[in-house]
Amino acid sequence: MDHPNIARVFDAGATEKGRPFYVMEFIDGEPITSYCDRHRLNTRERLALFLPVCQALQHAHQKGILHRDIEPSNVLVATLDGKPVPKVIDFGIAKSTEQRQMEQCAFTQLGQLVGTPEYMSPEAADVMSNDVDTSSDVYSLGILLYELLIGSIPFDGKTLRRAGLVELMRIIREVEVPPMTAKLPQMGATAAEVAARRRTDLPGLKRQITGDLNWIVTKVVEKNRQRRYPAAAALLADIERHLQDRPVAAGPPSSAYKAAKFPRRHRTAVAAAIFFSLAAGGYTSYQQYRQAIHQSERATRALTLAENNRLQALNALG
Repeated sequence: MDHPNIARVFDAGATEKGRPFYVMEFIDGEPITSYCDRHRLNTRERLALFLPVCQALQHAHQKGILHRDIEPSNVLVATLDGKPVPKVIDFGIAKSTEQRQMEQCAFTQLGQLVGTPEYMSPEAADVMSNDVDTSSDVYSLGILLYELLIGSIPFDGKTLRRAGLVELMRIIREVEVPPMTAKLPQMGATAAEVAARRRTDLPGLKRQITGDLNWIVTKVVEKNRQRRYPAAAALLADIERHLQDRPVAAGPPSSAYKAAKFPRRHRTAVAAAIFFSLAAGGYTSYQQYRQAIHQSERATRALTLAENNRLQALNALG
């Protein structure tokens, strides 16, 4: 793999005792969630930083490699030339999508749970079938995005581990991920702190995650992989549509939703149209006002003339 957002692997082999190793690029960075919180990145800035992560996973998938452990500590953000650059690291439990290589992989043994439970896809938690594919990484990307947006993961790690292995796997496989709009109100006072780290208040954060972003995250963390985005590139494309105020694929197909996007996408043109409409309307109203004043003045002059004629007639009779 050769991608600017994937840590490079320089060498690999085995020690004299047969222990495998690989030599990887050192990334002097911190987990993407910590970086975003420490720098108080707002929602749009977090999304912009998340997009290269999607690109990196898409590149790996095109090379036939699954990561299988996408979580914050495996997505580090380093500062290069004054700009934050996310780097996906630790392909140590990755496996090939090529069936022949899959069968030779040491980490695909029956009954072995591989990955971080909080970010694990439902199919990855089915240790008997071990039927994972690129959509498993896409699911994990969704959980990471969930955390970036509202500062919480769907299922608390401590709760999962207290449940025991069997119950842990059942939760991951069967319990639906709560929508962000439902999860945020359950966070109590923490929710206000989360909003502050995104340079907004709680009502503002609620508005930001309602609609497009809630639909996108809900789609990417579907338990049924057939209803998820088919690839990391599809998730990336929908986030870009959101940032450009275009209708997202995860949104409702209604005409009303699509129509509502137009004025947001063309704010300048719509504002200009409103201005000229108001100006034209104002000019028309002004002309009508002047015409009414003119007619009123004519009526007043006519009444005055009539009154003068009446007085002259009375004087003549007198």
